[in-house]
Amino acid sequence: MPMTFEDKPKSYEEKRSFRYGLQDYMHQVFRFDRFRGKNVLEIGVGAGIDSAEFLRNGAKTVGVDFSPLAVESAKVLFREADLDGQVLLTDAKHLPFRDSHFDVIYSYGVIHHIPEVTVVLQEARRVLRRNGLFMGMVYNRDSLLYAYSIMYLHGIKEGLLAQGKNELEVASSFSERAAGNLYTKPYTKDEIAGLLGEFFGGVQVETHYNVIDTFERRKVRFAIDTGKADLGWHLTFKATKI
Repeated sequence: MPMTFEDKPKSYEEKRSFRYGLQDYMHQVFRFDRFRGKNVLEIGVGAGIDSAEFLRNGAKTVGVDFSPLAVESAKVLFREADLDGQVLLTDAKHLPFRDSHFDVIYSYGVIHHIPEVTVVLQEARRVLRRNGLFMGMVYNRDSLLYAYSIMYLHGIKEGLLAQGKNELEVASSFSERAAGNLYTKPYTKDEIAGLLGEFFGGVQVETHYNVIDTFERRKVRFAIDTGKADLGWHLTFKATKI
């Protein structure tokens, strides 16, 4: 679920502090401060927090989302933060922009919710300039959260797999704050790298965010000597158009 904050009203600064306090790797990985003067597109704007971060660092930013609630939430947030950002209600499979327009495309926690993901990646490649950067995040199928919080607690302990649900259906139902999300496909590192490699070059994938969900609490941190195991819930990616 996008971070719409509809459950409890918060100010812009409270929302910003919450997001980057919870996912504390984001500034280091995505470096919102390095895109001053660049044309940035965010696919799946949610409540607009990350678009606002690009804007406050001087990027010329446009956000798109298919949800009217997300678009309105982002517009309200931009007004509160006194930021001049544009948000459009549109489908990521049909982006209303000319070829090679953007320097950067950012999509955080979005493309794993899209069944027709190859169509979206084709569109992203089309509107990204040559040597432009595509970056974002998808969920990690090899994570502890996926294995324990989703597949064990819900799939096995609640008996959903035994009742005939497949892994994709269980993951789709329990990957977000609200149960019943229509589609979520977590990826392994190799899967997302291979998928992105069909459209982009120089693909880099990293694992972050060592958390699990329990029945009582969401996003409980864990510390473990993982060796070479990458158990975090988030796979961040960067790739370029060549």
